[in-house]
Amino acid sequence: MSFMLRRIYDGFLFKPDRFHIHPLLGLTIILLQFGFLIPNINWSLALLLSFVILENIIFRNIRGSLSILWSLLPVIIILGGLTFLFGGWLLCFRVLSRFFIGAIGFSFFFTSTNPSDLTRSLEKLYLGSKVALIPSLALVIIPRIAKDSEDTFNTLRLRGEIQGGFYRWLPKTLAILIASVIYRSEFLAQSLYFRGFGIQKRTHYRKIKMTWMDVSRLVIWVTFLTLFITFNYYGTLNFFV
Repeated sequence: MSFMLRRIYDGFLFKPDRFHIHPLLGLTIILLQFGFLIPNINWSLALLLSFVILENIIFRNIRGSLSILWSLLPVIIILGGLTFLFGGWLLCFRVLSRFFIGAIGFSFFFTSTNPSDLTRSLEKLYLGSKVALIPSLALVIIPRIAKDSEDTFNTLRLRGEIQGGFYRWLPKTLAILIASVIYRSEFLAQSLYFRGFGIQKRTHYRKIKMTWMDVSRLVIWVTFLTLFITFNYYGTLNFFV
């Protein structure tokens, strides 16, 4: 369990010393990815998975992606085994490809998106500050909760309290975790207060601009859409539908 929590923390933690992707571009692409997960088109899922992997390789998010996949390895094995057993390799491919795309796509979004910039960008779209804050809170809280869970689990294990069935130590672990979340929420409330949360007109000390990395990522996904439209129009990959 500690291994899984550590990998979730590494795969979802924003890294300020690395590349930054424009928040609106990242949000648009993540919504685009999930939109293409809806239809059961096998070649479309394969093409999308290839581009997601390529993107993570180009922007050097291999460690984050592998961390998420390693943390979800038991789920992948169980899910892949059940879908192959009851639906064959085709259903297994459809389920696991969606799973991989979602996990890797979210990892890239979390590690490359500055939570404060995301809130600022959404406010520029005339969303209320309360609505704009929700996605940025998710970017901050999810990896922190995973880190607190890992620390709690390791502490209880060192004390010798992780013994027997999980029903013996799980309630205590959850109680400590909830207390940690409440403790963090106090500092989060103070941070929001000093940042002027709830004020009608807020000012920002810097502007968010597109960089060459944003342009490169935009080119990658325009290429994906072009290939998708081309294959769909000419029926080049109909044999894989």
